[in-house]
Amino acid sequence: MNLLNYSLIFMVISFIPCLYRVIKGPTIPDRVVALDAMTTIIVVMLGIYSYVHESVFFMDVALVLAIISFVGTVTVAKYLDEGVVF
Repeated sequence: MNLLNYSLIFMVISFIPCLYRVIKGPTIPDRVVALDAMTTIIVVMLGIYSYVHESVFFMDVALVLAIISFVGTVTVAKYLDEGVVF
C-alpha cells in the first residue's frame, strides 16, 4: 500500500467521530459543524481519489460539493443567528 491509500484509510477513520456528532449532537450548531467537517473530509477523499485515478471529473465533483457545503453552512448560521435566511 502506498501513502495515498493510508491517507484514505485515515480519512474514513476521521469520518466516524463526525458522523457520531451529527447523530448525537446536543445542539444544532454542533451538528452543523460536524456536517461541515464531514463534507471537508469527503472533498479531500475525492481529491485523493481523483489524483490516484487521474480523473478530472472527481475534482469537479469535489469543487461543487465544497461550494454547496460552504453556502449551506453560512445559510444555517445566518438562520440560527437571526431567525430568517433572507
